[in-house]
Amino acid sequence: MPQYRRRRWREANALRLDLNGLLAGAVGGDGIAPEELGAFEPELLRVRDAIAARRAAGELSFTALPHEREPVRRVLEVAAAVQGQFDALVVLGIGGSALGIRALAGALATEGSALRIVVADSIDPETFGPLLAGLDLRRTLFNVVSKSGETAETMAQFMIVRDRLMHQLGAVDYKRHLVVTTDARHGSLRQIVNDEGFQQLVIPEGIDGRYSVLTAVGLFPAAAAGIDIEELLAGAASMDERGRAAPTPLRDPALALAGALWLLATRRQKRMLVLMAYCERLAATGDWFCQLWAESLGKSVELGDRTAVWGQTPIRLGPADQHSQLQLFVDGPPDKVVVFLRVDDHGAAVDVPATYQDLEGVGYLGGHSLGALLNAEQRATELALAKRGRPSATLTLPGVTAFTLGQLLFLLQMAAVDLAAIAGIDPFGQPGVEESRRLAFGLLGRPGFEASHDEVEGWLAQKDTRFIL
Repeated sequence: MPQYRRRRWREANALRLDLNGLLAGAVGGDGIAPEELGAFEPELLRVRDAIAARRAAGELSFTALPHEREPVRRVLEVAAAVQGQFDALVVLGIGGSALGIRALAGALATEGSALRIVVADSIDPETFGPLLAGLDLRRTLFNVVSKSGETAETMAQFMIVRDRLMHQLGAVDYKRHLVVTTDARHGSLRQIVNDEGFQQLVIPEGIDGRYSVLTAVGLFPAAAAGIDIEELLAGAASMDERGRAAPTPLRDPALALAGALWLLATRRQKRMLVLMAYCERLAATGDWFCQLWAESLGKSVELGDRTAVWGQTPIRLGPADQHSQLQLFVDGPPDKVVVFLRVDDHGAAVDVPATYQDLEGVGYLGGHSLGALLNAEQRATELALAKRGRPSATLTLPGVTAFTLGQLLFLLQMAAVDLAAIAGIDPFGQPGVEESRRLAFGLLGRPGFEASHDEVEGWLAQKDTRFIL
């Protein structure tokens, strides 16, 4: 029986959320009083009921992903079929089609993984060109990921890769080097798959890119790299069940965090959220989080005769940044709240030797591990912020495993949806991004977007040359 099916093991590996650093007792007037949180609980209860109703209506498709078995079976089947045939898997995707697998691979992939994962989310010719030139195409599998099938960057990459594969491997053999992950029914990439017969995986309906990490988008590359995706999903399911079983809204980690961040943003003007991971393996999770938070919550809503704008700017940092940006957070404008990612057990033990004992400035380091040093720095930074009245919360993972990472990803996704419900905005869709895409289509000559081309040219023509230096 897998460990994650044992209740005591799950309890021992449960993620912990500490909100004490957000409270007024720790940071003073810029924190939240416990009574303030208590008075907000009826609103959180309303949100909890509304979320449950939306789930029951099938509107929050991503929440079902940890509990579905058939898509996982298909992913494992395709991942098993490519083992031994390739040395590397190159993911062609951008945004939500790239950041999720970066988070999974960065945290969980190891040296000697079944396949080496490379995420190609740049169309800069100075990076994409050398990447392709350095690959042995005969030993490389490409995973093309785009739900719409019309993402310009991804489709441009795909067209280049397809052309090179065909020239080197022939018009028949090249197809086994491509796996396409896209919508089941719609889009240009779906049409290409249907016409050319590539291996395929499906992105379920109702799943935006930033909520797709637990679909084939993230699961297939992860499985190909040897990551235990069933344990990952078990972790997400565990967090989901924990939230839904919570006796009160403030015992639901995602909802409690969302409520606290809402109060800090609206009543204490904490409009920037810093995710500070004291573990390099979680650095890419921070990048994934920034997209999740920015695209889900950076929205405007029409309220009668006015437009309400809401959002909380996410910033991703690591422990090295306390030597470059912590000064701003401690002494600069008090407009930020920090969420620390802390790891109890960092895995590999690397100890500092007990040398230079006669030098007080360095001798004290001897006998400590690097993991202990990281954790000491996190605690010290937490207190340094609190002493200056700067609020923080801490998410602690017992270790960096598929189970704990699944919990973390699902918690953050639910916190984004909960916070959107409090704010009265739609956490899905990205209309601001669509506007940029429309204008780019026009510049590149896509049929039907001629007006967009003229709009950009008009914008360029009206620029004042006096201010072009």
